[in-house]
Amino acid sequence: MVNMLHLILFDSELETIPEELWTHPIVKKHAEKRGKKPKNMLLDSSYHHQAIRKHFPGQENRRGRPDIVHVFLLNSLESILNYENKLRVYVHTRNNVVIKIKPETKIPKAYHRFIGLMESLFQNSYVPDKENPLMWIENKDIFSLINEINLENVIVMDETGILSKPSEFLKEDTVILIGGFPEGKFLSNVNEYEKRSIYNQRLMAWTVANEIIVNYELMYMKLH
Repeated sequence: MVNMLHLILFDSELETIPEELWTHPIVKKHAEKRGKKPKNMLLDSSYHHQAIRKHFPGQENRRGRPDIVHVFLLNSLESILNYENKLRVYVHTRNNVVIKIKPETKIPKAYHRFIGLMESLFQNSYVPDKENPLMWIENKDIFSLINEINLENVIVMDETGILSKPSEFLKEDTVILIGGFPEGKFLSNVNEYEKRSIYNQRLMAWTVANEIIVNYELMYMKLH
């Protein structure tokens, strides 16, 4: 087996607009502007903050954050580690949807194009086509995905975890879980896994991913 780093952005706030919000004026107006049905659009707090606050009070600063997924994927898939075929990246969402991504996938740098890509993915379950998908979705929880990867060294990055250098917990075959939300607690109960922190305060998901990737490269790759 090829030694590999597996990065999972889990409990990500990536979802299509919930049915409760379809008739909210803000959502309807945005849907009309885009020429789409609300059910086929991504929830995005930049546009739908008022609707989220009304229907899901207390969650308005957490839900609707596809931008976190966007930056995470751009950073991870454009890394040297990925170019060297030593990285696998997954996105797990709050609704237990897992997005699997081939290493050669090119994520649009423009945010609006990324949103369109994700909306197509959720609508069709794959992009660009069923025969040769670059990205596809499977309905499974985080534990099913971890069991499928089937590695012993599973680490949850958590600001309350043991403060450590990446070299203290990275092995050649490692699964790293990074929360894909801006604030709050994990939705999935991942207490059975070891928790580590690399800094004494909360970091954005893509910052953690960058640190893990670069340290893995330094530890396990000979590039020169």
